[in-house]
Amino acid sequence: MKKSNKIWIGILTFLPILFLIIYFVFLFGAIFANFDELQNNNGEFPIDFFQSIAWAFVFLLLAIIIKIGLMIYYIIDVSDNVKNDTTKKIMWILILVFVGTIGSIIYYFMEVYPSKKAELE
Repeated sequence: MKKSNKIWIGILTFLPILFLIIYFVFLFGAIFANFDELQNNNGEFPIDFFQSIAWAFVFLLLAIIIKIGLMIYYIIDVSDNVKNDTTKKIMWILILVFVGTIGSIIYYFMEVYPSKKAELE
């Protein structure tokens, strides 16, 4: 795999974490910006609040889509990797499925990003 492709995969690996942070910033920002309106609106949610958190859910949806796509890509990469035996393939698939984004980051740095020189040894 070319180094530029590895860098793009690395960027996509970290995007779900970035989008999750942006989600929380937008969500808590909307709550704190509309805090007075939420308390003094006689039990009704103000429309401004829903418009404010719409962007938060867009970033959450993007994080979910990217994470699912990366998980599929990494599982295919694990199963196609000929240098790993069956036990190691099963281990990586379980890590990717159950640990999630952290498992994807670990897999990226241990299996995808190492240089060609390390692969030959």
